[in-house]
Amino acid sequence: MIKYIILLFNFILISQIKAQTDDEVIAKIGNIPVTRKEFVQRYEMMPQLDRQMKGITEQLKEEFLYGIIFEKLFAQAALEQKLDTVEITSYSLHEFEKMFVRDALYNKEVSDKAKGKSQMLLSQYLSNATKVFAQALFSKDEKEMKNYSNLLSKGLPFDSLLVELPEQSKDTITFEIGMEDENLERQIFSLPENANTTPIHLEDGWYIYHIIKRYEPILEKSKGWESEYQQIKKVAHQRAEREFFIRYMKKIFLNKKVEAKASLLKLTGEKMVPLLQAKEKKDKKDKLYLSSDDFYTLEHTLLADSVSKVFIKLEKKEIPLKNFIRFLNFDDPGFTSSETKHVLSILNAKTKEFIEREVLAEEGYKQKLEQTKEVKESFGMWRDFLLHQAMQSAFLDSAKVSDDEVAAYYAKRNAKKESETLVNIIEILTNNLETVDTVLQKLKEGVDIKILAGKYSQREITKNSSGEFGFFPTTSFGDIGRIAGSLNIGETYGPLKVPEGFSIFKLIDKKKPKFLADEEFAVVKEKLKRDLAFNKLRNSIIKYSVDLARKYGITINDNILQATPVTNLNSVVYRYIGFGGKITAVPMMTPFTDWVEQWKKNSNTP
Repeated sequence: MIKYIILLFNFILISQIKAQTDDEVIAKIGNIPVTRKEFVQRYEMMPQLDRQMKGITEQLKEEFLYGIIFEKLFAQAALEQKLDTVEITSYSLHEFEKMFVRDALYNKEVSDKAKGKSQMLLSQYLSNATKVFAQALFSKDEKEMKNYSNLLSKGLPFDSLLVELPEQSKDTITFEIGMEDENLERQIFSLPENANTTPIHLEDGWYIYHIIKRYEPILEKSKGWESEYQQIKKVAHQRAEREFFIRYMKKIFLNKKVEAKASLLKLTGEKMVPLLQAKEKKDKKDKLYLSSDDFYTLEHTLLADSVSKVFIKLEKKEIPLKNFIRFLNFDDPGFTSSETKHVLSILNAKTKEFIEREVLAEEGYKQKLEQTKEVKESFGMWRDFLLHQAMQSAFLDSAKVSDDEVAAYYAKRNAKKESETLVNIIEILTNNLETVDTVLQKLKEGVDIKILAGKYSQREITKNSSGEFGFFPTTSFGDIGRIAGSLNIGETYGPLKVPEGFSIFKLIDKKKPKFLADEEFAVVKEKLKRDLAFNKLRNSIIKYSVDLARKYGITINDNILQATPVTNLNSVVYRYIGFGGKITAVPMMTPFTDWVEQWKKNSNTP
């Protein structure tokens, strides 16, 4: 059974411990601390399915902490080897910092300044109804509607007029605080029960509304008033921020000189079309998404001769096309069609967003917002995560296996008559976190994972089997095989970050087959090569992790760790960035703890 609560598309504030203890250090890895605040945020915002939820909370906390420690070890090693100066890593780090600088600018110039207006609007809304029920007269003819209004003003009951006009709808209409048309909202909510509006012109014609009933749960403290209060508070906050947002955007872009090269944008669209057409043939989805590999192909192959050309001139600043391509990769735009006209329309809109974000980030740096505590904390967490990824990528060369090594491995296995554990899973693979949210919610509701896999999984090799792999060794498919081997039958794990996106899988069977002495080397050679490569990579990372732990030193304050309360919300949370954009609230880390036992053994750590 899966116990899971999803809180998606809302940047939530976690119920935390007292603010004065947030900066307490739970662990220190060399010079890098893990504060209580970072630990709680990451633990509570990372989903943990059956495998993690079956044990004691203290054990889960310890495992998760070691996962963060592994990340920090590799981050320090990456800095020591100057991987932060490698072009793509340096670019990614700077883009993340720019993003948090923009967010800080939004908080300073929009969110903070809108608080007063938000409170004023909230007070207005709280002294009024939250819902109004009404009926309406409608006509496309203004003169006819004025005639109806005149009859009502002379005392003709609205009901009588409604009955005399059989073509009119008798349905009741519900209006709520937070309507898109704020002007109409003001007119409706300003009237008492049994009152009529004057003729109101909307897009499709003319209306007169008759107020039947006003619903005032907050004033009356009637049932449901708390939820109504929260909704009204949200509306007040959004409207106040929108007003200050529009005002600030007008100010910041006033007299700003910007040029975008249309020919490069058109060329980009033309090169993207065949990639999208290939997706369209393969997947009949509502939206088409290009993968990171597709964007790599765009930058390094299809647009290789153009990516260094200036795409945007922002006053004295010149921005090359490759920066825009990378922005598209990070922002992950969806296309409903592969038609050139549609693609160019999306790219035009994205160009506007790209320019806006560049201008706003530049302004944030002018105000030195990168030096604020909030930016340093947010960027620091993601910097370590990105550096650890860069360091892990450097280990791929260590996984290369020669034919001689495979032959020796085959001979050793035959001599010991060893056979590997085989597992069978049902998996849902998706590169879209919104789909992850949908899947996890449906799993929580009890929907069979096989049904969900048939509908949502993007893995080609399991499309005809509703996500079922068939038996494979635990040394295959990287972390999927490794983790599947540690599960009990019936347990579910995920989302696990994999190169293709995010994987959620359920172990449905596990077995240790009989050893087949007559397996021919030529038949199993390639499979053994993959298995050996995975084991070499894993063993190499474990050894390196232990060496780093000895080199930098690890200090863990068990008292603070044990005293840190956590809730098993199992949330997947998006953080919305000021002025546009979103990321997962914390890095999607798969805790790697295989190195810990060896480190403890060698260091006599309890």
